Amino acid sequence: MITWLTMLIQKIEGSNLLLIIIGAMWILYLGFFFVVKANRGKQKLKTALIAGAIATLICDIVWFFKFFDNFQYVNPGLGGMMWFMLLPVLLFFLVMILSYINASRYEFDKKKREKEAAKAKKKEKHRKKFENQENAEK
Repeated sequence: MITWLTMLIQKIEGSNLLLIIIGAMWILYLGFFFVVKANRGKQKLKTALIAGAIATLICDIVWFFKFFDNFQYVNPGLGGMMWFMLLPVLLFFLVMILSYINASRYEFDKKKREKEAAKAKKKEKHRKKFENQENAEK
């Protein structure tokens, strides 16, 4: 938030709009993140928040060096608006990458649970068979 704070301190028009846009990007980022079932969970939310914060910080640093020369605002015109598209692009790719990782882990854990359930079922079947043999001998 270095860029936003510097814009706010220097009373640059549009600094409030920048904060609203960043907030909207975060709401969309978390919304898209939770659409995927594999992404739901406390630990996965923490990972998403940390990764999103890092992406936002990287964008903020890039914006600061692009829009401020010697801590004085430089208006790049309409071409500067393309630099603000860096945050939505980074957050979009971040959602895709995290969703892919979480989905692959989810499938792996699902298969592991199925194997353990089958193993427990087989063990229970063997135990019942053994009990039936003991009962028949008595």
